[in-house]
Amino acid sequence: MSTDTAGTAADGTAADPTVEELRTQTRLLAGELPGTLRRITLRAGSISVDVEWETAPAAQSPAQAPAAPAAVTAHAPAPASATQQSDGTPDGLVRVTAPLVGTYYQAPAPGAEPFVKVGDTVEAGQQLAVIEAMKLLNSITAEVKGTVHAIHAVDGEVVEYAQPLIDLRPAG
Repeated sequence: MSTDTAGTAADGTAADPTVEELRTQTRLLAGELPGTLRRITLRAGSISVDVEWETAPAAQSPAQAPAAPAAVTAHAPAPASATQQSDGTPDGLVRVTAPLVGTYYQAPAPGAEPFVKVGDTVEAGQQLAVIEAMKLLNSITAEVKGTVHAIHAVDGEVVEYAQPLIDLRPAG
């Protein structure tokens, strides 16, 4: 985050008091919350803040912590298979992720046929789903020609930024 505490924007112009307040509140929020901060995005037009942390296991509060070491029975996550990419996507697949936070829809209207189903062949640029955010429908499209291998998101459910939606097996 490239901000200046003296009230000037990165380009040297005077910052709007609302934007400066947004910067200050974002710094306070980032400092108070646990975890490693990955990204902060500030937008001045109709003010918004996007904050993203590194993925890490949720810390337990003292009230949730096991009473004795013998009670620790949680299974450790399996090590990544040699056939998986670093993001957890199986080799040979292209993962389509949510470009924004919103409500995921598999069909253009309630009760309509979904845009795609597992096993469907898709073309690059073909619409796979929509995400509704702030009453705007954002089209989710295929980046490659291929076959729908898996659909991870549930119709009508809120999805987070970068959440896996669909896996495609590229053609060829």
